[in-house]
Amino acid sequence: MKMTESQKVAAAAWRIRRYALQMGEVQGQGYIGQALGYADVLATAFSHAMTYRPEDPEWEGRDRFLLSHGHYAIAYYAALLEAGIIPEAELETYGSDDSRLPMSGMATYTPGMEMSGGSLGQGLSIAVGMALGLRQKQSKA
Repeated sequence: MKMTESQKVAAAAWRIRRYALQMGEVQGQGYIGQALGYADVLATAFSHAMTYRPEDPEWEGRDRFLLSHGHYAIAYYAALLEAGIIPEAELETYGSDDSRLPMSGMATYTPGMEMSGGSLGQGLSIAVGMALGLRQKQSKA
């Protein structure tokens, strides 16, 4: 039987939750509650709404997802895995000193992460700046 779009999103959200739990188990801690609660938003965005190229996370024409609250990074990493942007083996490095997946999101380390977490709501002003810059470049992104 063919899955409906909503079933595909629900399955992606389930996998995002599972990946987040795996990362929490690696460190023995993590913001698991945030990941479990936010998985549906990320699954909808990445599996249904956004345009991106997993093999080229910096592609100019991609849609951007800005995560202001760095404590939700564990959920975002799980979504990046679900989207094919990071490999599953990388989950084992979550939170370690040399990892591209630090406990709170850092855009400089993580492929597919557009901004580092900071003040809650900071993403709005960053999104406006990005949108204005893209408009100035006459980008269709």
